[in-house]
Amino acid sequence: MKKLIAAIALSVFAFAKINAQSVAFKIGYTHSDVLVSPEPGNIFTPKETFHAGIVIKDLKLSDKIGFQPELLYSMQGFNVASLGNINIHYLSVPLLATFPVTEDLQLQVGPQISYMVNSRVGVANLFSVAYNGIFKDIDAGAVAGVEYKASDKVSLGGRYYLGMTNVNKDFSFGNNTNLSNYFQMRNTGVQAYISFSFGKK
Repeated sequence: MKKLIAAIALSVFAFAKINAQSVAFKIGYTHSDVLVSPEPGNIFTPKETFHAGIVIKDLKLSDKIGFQPELLYSMQGFNVASLGNINIHYLSVPLLATFPVTEDLQLQVGPQISYMVNSRVGVANLFSVAYNGIFKDIDAGAVAGVEYKASDKVSLGGRYYLGMTNVNKDFSFGNNTNLSNYFQMRNTGVQAYISFSFGKK
């Protein structure tokens, strides 16, 4: 699965780079959270993290629809009461359709697939340890947002991400019953960012 995702991402970006009008570097803030079912009280609370990466801009699917693939290093996570926190490090590939509202404003929507490269469990504010046995490697979801072109080189944007997959890893207990069948977790988050375009043809 990891090799397949890498191959798809490389193919998309190779095609997109050839046809793109510009490439941009983006960096921003993420208000990260997790949707848990069933919800165990108010144990899990949001965590402030960040994301950064490369954007292929100005691809045209038609006169009114564009295409914008991205490759991001993205941190998801959440706090666990006063006990500690969870940080999940992903390589994320949003594949966004873009719809112009005005010359400088566009709506963005599309799928996002992420591969977990690492996760860390923090204990209070004392220390954290790497542990990848809690969450599944793949997280898939949907993105929707808006972007404003402040100048020829600078854009500002915001978006919402909703995970569609249960990232809680399967743990078998008694009669091979999986814990993830009863306790499900989905990543979610709100992002705000700034991007800087370069390499204009």
